[in-house]
Amino acid sequence: MLLSAIFLISACSSQSSAAEGDNPEVAAQTAAEDVEEPEKSVPVEVAVVESGDISLIFSYSGSLQPQDELNIIPGAAGRIESVLVEEGDVVKAGDPIAVIEDDIYQTQIKQAEAGLAAAKLNLAKMELGSRPEEIAAAQAAVTLAKASLNDVSTIDDDERTQAASALARAEANLRRAQSEYDKIAWAGDVGTKPQALALQDATIAYETALSGYNQQTNPSDSQLAPLMLQVAQAELALALKLQPFRQVDLATAQTGIQQAEAAVEAAKIQLRETIIKAPFDGIIAELNITEGSQVSQGTPIAHFISQNLEAQVGVQESLISQVELGQSASLNVTAYPGQDFPAVVTSVSPTADSNSRNFAVKVTPTDGQDLLRSGMFADVSILAQENKNTILAPREAVIQSDEPYVYVVQEDDTVEQRTVTTGLFDTDRVEILSGLKPGDVVVVTGQPNLQDGTLTDVVNDPRIAD
Repeated sequence: MLLSAIFLISACSSQSSAAEGDNPEVAAQTAAEDVEEPEKSVPVEVAVVESGDISLIFSYSGSLQPQDELNIIPGAAGRIESVLVEEGDVVKAGDPIAVIEDDIYQTQIKQAEAGLAAAKLNLAKMELGSRPEEIAAAQAAVTLAKASLNDVSTIDDDERTQAASALARAEANLRRAQSEYDKIAWAGDVGTKPQALALQDATIAYETALSGYNQQTNPSDSQLAPLMLQVAQAELALALKLQPFRQVDLATAQTGIQQAEAAVEAAKIQLRETIIKAPFDGIIAELNITEGSQVSQGTPIAHFISQNLEAQVGVQESLISQVELGQSASLNVTAYPGQDFPAVVTSVSPTADSNSRNFAVKVTPTDGQDLLRSGMFADVSILAQENKNTILAPREAVIQSDEPYVYVVQEDDTVEQRTVTTGLFDTDRVEILSGLKPGDVVVVTGQPNLQDGTLTDVVNDPRIAD
């Protein structure tokens, strides 16, 4: 039974081998299964990392406007004598625009000059002082007043003797009259007697003589006071003649001269204002006067704008820290499509607009001012930052994640996932601060099918093109 089984197995094996030998397709399939299948590749497109320059540019829209504009208001009032410009004329700073009649202002200058001359003469007169004749007359008045006072206040012996004699005579007459009266006093009705009348007259004469004696020998204050006042007045008049003005009076006169000089200068300024001049280089945008029209100091006669233009834009709060004075910029206007007008940042507002929270930034063109016009719509580009000779890669190559990364194609066409640090970027490129070097080949399309070590099939290999 064992031998029969071995024979049967051998026969089956021989039959199977014969059958395989008789079928070539089966034999080939069996051989292919014995060989390992090759790794599949992922088709990708790549680009080469290069060195170059990249810029951070902020773009805004705005309108061109004059750097300076104002309404010209005359400094003098009057009738327009002549108009020297027309609307649209370009004028230089100081060029005359119009002339106002100046007859009244010429007269005002003459009046002010006359006032100045009078003030100077007044000071000269004060400095000369009083005339010698006036001083002599004042001195004589003092002497006369003192003499009158001295005559009354000083009694000599003759005057005293004379007064005493008069008093003695009056007293003697009074005693005689009294004696005569006493002789008839006993009789009745003596009031009408001659002796009574004589006594009355003698009494009055005595009192008068006594009063005269007292006045002549001892003058009263009421007698001396008027004379003393006359002396004081005469001495004051003399002092004023000797020194008619104090230092403060001279200073006041000098101040009057200064005021008069100021009045002359003011009149001359008013006269100069009759010629209306351009305040700076610019253009007459609007003219509101004609010859013969009347103007006042509060009415604008023209609207004046500068030739220098600027565009004002609003920069967001998040970007304002990157905008500085002097940064380069450019302008594009519809009137000149495709032409860039170089410009520069000339003003950055320190405060934000309360509504938009944007900061006003002014950009001034540095060339082509003669082609630009106020009111033109302008696209403004501000060069916030520019890095030169830096490493640049296509933006499509960088995959944004917690840490940006790229796929770098190796010499054997496999890829390496590499983390990078990015910097500035524009519409096509991104600055690589670390992770790549010039000449590296990075994948720009096909990244979703890749992982570290994946074999690629580069369909636009720039290395082959080179």
